[in-house]
Amino acid sequence: MKRILALGMAMALTVSSLAGCGGSKPAEATKAAETKAAGEEKTGETKAETTESAGAEEAESAGEGGKIVFIATQLGDMSFNDNGWAGVQEIGNKYGYEVSVIETGMDSSKYENMFLDICDSDADYVIAQSGNGWGDIVFKYASDYPEKKFVVFDASTTAEVTSDNVVCVAYRANEGSYLVGYVCAAMSESGMIAAGANRDNPAINDFFTGFINGALACKPDIKVSLAYNSTPGDAAAMGEIATALYNSGVDVMFSVAGAAGLGIFQAAIEGDKLAVGVDSDQYLTYSNSEYPELAQVIMTSMMKNIGDSLIVIFDEIDAGTIEWGTLQILGIAEGGVGLADNENYQKLVPEDVRKQVGEYEDKVKQGEISVPSYYDFGDDSEFRELVNSVEP
Repeated sequence: MKRILALGMAMALTVSSLAGCGGSKPAEATKAAETKAAGEEKTGETKAETTESAGAEEAESAGEGGKIVFIATQLGDMSFNDNGWAGVQEIGNKYGYEVSVIETGMDSSKYENMFLDICDSDADYVIAQSGNGWGDIVFKYASDYPEKKFVVFDASTTAEVTSDNVVCVAYRANEGSYLVGYVCAAMSESGMIAAGANRDNPAINDFFTGFINGALACKPDIKVSLAYNSTPGDAAAMGEIATALYNSGVDVMFSVAGAAGLGIFQAAIEGDKLAVGVDSDQYLTYSNSEYPELAQVIMTSMMKNIGDSLIVIFDEIDAGTIEWGTLQILGIAEGGVGLADNENYQKLVPEDVRKQVGEYEDKVKQGEISVPSYYDFGDDSEFRELVNSVEP
């Protein structure tokens, strides 16, 4: 039976001010992303490499709390994976766990063997995202390793948790993306906005469902283009898509592309357009990176507070209050998702628009607005009808 719990947490969005419009070159940033992506192809080539050399790192503090393995497709994305890993490192420091990360790359054909190697190791806790098939792998094998505990984050809000040594965390990405859609539509002068992602799957399309509905709430005649990366994770390919969209008249684009979002931000710089980040406050992460000039076009980000939510899970483990075999769903009301309110947002988005966004955020939080989700559709064709209705 699926049990859904509200996660008792107050995760505030961190607002800080970082100066940063330095002078590194966008072309060099793309090259760095391509080099890293190419390096991923070598990750996990054999089962032995998975646990010994496939990108494993350890936090400085390792204590008596046991061992945690965090599974990431790619660190250095300044978004989804880095957010989660930062939370795991904080867990290690807070409770004395020995923590390590396995970078798997994008070749999903190798994931199952990687996972079994991890399960056969001395890890006590395994943390994995649900996407790219990882959730299915955890559900398939978790019951075979009853002595271990598994945390699956970014699960579907409809996920069925069937093992009593698994806890899942889901984020209402549609709610955060609703606010993104609203602010993008409000900021668009052309009446054309877009969103780009690495893959066409239900999790991504939940972002897009909220995004479209938020845009329509602001401007009923808004035109919205959606794009999926031809090569998932490839910043250069994503950049080509973004450039074409900006050249077609789009003036604001939402990146739901992780590390490949770098291509969107570069295209925005080159076209003098605006963009929105995802998962972390990407204005801050890019400001503090080797290519800070890209930060100036990121007017806000749709934040999933992944790291914070993982910390709360281990707070519950430490307190003995964790309920295994459950699904915990976090939306705007629970502090799981929201918009990044930073100095660039304050600078680029007029006060009246920020006020309107805040009012809509409060309405979602209070339940006055129920944001449509991809998972509400009877089938995928209903989502495609929504998409077709707003295409230019």
